[in-house]
Amino acid sequence: MSSHEGSLTPLPFTGLRVVHAANFQLNKDGAVFFNCDQKIHHGLIQNGCYAYPFSINDRARMLTWTGRKKLGQGHANKALIETCVNVQADLLLLGHAQHVTRDTLLEIRRQLPNVRIALWYVDALWVPRFTRHIVERRDVFDGVFATTGGEMLEELAGDGCPAAFIPNPVEPSIERSRAFENSNPEYDLVFWGSDRHAPERTRFLQSVIDALPELKFGAFGCLGRPGVFGKEKEDLIPKCRMGLNLNRRNDAKMYSSDRIAQLTGNGLLTITVGGCGLEELYTTDELVFFSDVANLVEQLEDLLKQPERVTEIARNGWKKAHEEFSTVKVAQFILDLTMRNDRWKEASWSKHVYGLES
Repeated sequence: MSSHEGSLTPLPFTGLRVVHAANFQLNKDGAVFFNCDQKIHHGLIQNGCYAYPFSINDRARMLTWTGRKKLGQGHANKALIETCVNVQADLLLLGHAQHVTRDTLLEIRRQLPNVRIALWYVDALWVPRFTRHIVERRDVFDGVFATTGGEMLEELAGDGCPAAFIPNPVEPSIERSRAFENSNPEYDLVFWGSDRHAPERTRFLQSVIDALPELKFGAFGCLGRPGVFGKEKEDLIPKCRMGLNLNRRNDAKMYSSDRIAQLTGNGLLTITVGGCGLEELYTTDELVFFSDVANLVEQLEDLLKQPERVTEIARNGWKKAHEEFSTVKVAQFILDLTMRNDRWKEASWSKHVYGLES
C-alpha cells in the first residue's frame, strides 16, 4: 500500500478547491494564451472548481531580486506549500512541474493529510531526463496524465498512482475559428512547427512542395521562414483549408503535440500520420491519415479536387474535437480519476489507464 492510498476515498466535487501549479507564462504578456496550462485551468473552472493558479516559473522569478528562475526555485517551492495551506486545497494539480521537489509535495501532504496530488504532462515521454521527476515522485501522486499512451505511459504508473492518457484539450474560447466556412482560403495546406535539429522534417516538407508545385502551402517556423504566434497565428488559421500535423516521432502510441487540437479545434481538415493510435480517437471521416510522403501527396491531389469533401471532413473533425476532447471533458476526466469517481470510465479514451487497482 502506498503512503497515501488511505486517502483515496471518493470526495464530493461541489466546492472542490484546486491549486493548479503550472507554467502560465505570465512573462509572455498573453502571447501564448493558447497553451495547455490555460486550457486545463479553464476546464477546472467550468467543472465547478475553485481553481487557484500558481505559475511556478513566474513565481520563481518574482521571488529573487535577479529575476532568474533558477535562483528562485527554492522560494517558489516554499510559496507553493504556503499557497496550498492558505487555500486549503482539496487537490494540487501540477502541470509538468519539474522544479517542484519531492520534499515540497511530502510537506504539503503532511500539512493537508487529505489532499490529492496529480500531474499532467503534454510533452514527449521518450526522453528519460524530461520525465525523471515524474518517476521519482509517482509514489506521492494520486494520478499522472499524459498525451502519450502505450508502454511509455504504463512505465509512469506506480503503487497508488494510475497513469492515464488524455487527448490534447480543445477550448472554444481559444479555438474560435471555423476555417471550413471559408470557401476561398489563402492556403490549401499549412504547417507550423520548427524544423530546427530535425532534418527529416525539412526533407519531408520539401518533398511535398516539390511533388505538388500547384499546392498553396504555408510553412511557418520551418524551411527558413519565421514562426507565427498569438494573434498573428489566430488571424492566419481561418485563411487555411487543411493543416498538417507532424510529430517528432510517429511510433509513440496515441501521441500528438497540441497542434492537433489547434487544427481540428479551428476547423481545418487535419492530416496526420496513421498507425500510432489516433484512429481510436478520430475516424477517417474526421481526420485524414497518411503513411508516407507518396501517400500524402496522393491524398492531397484527390482532396484538392474535392473541396466539398474537404469541408465535410473538416467540419466532422471540428465537431468531434469540441464535443469529445473539450477542456471540460479532459479536466473532468482528470478530476474524476484523481478523486476515484467512477465517472472517469465514461470518457471515450478511458481504456488507456494503467496501474489502477480494481
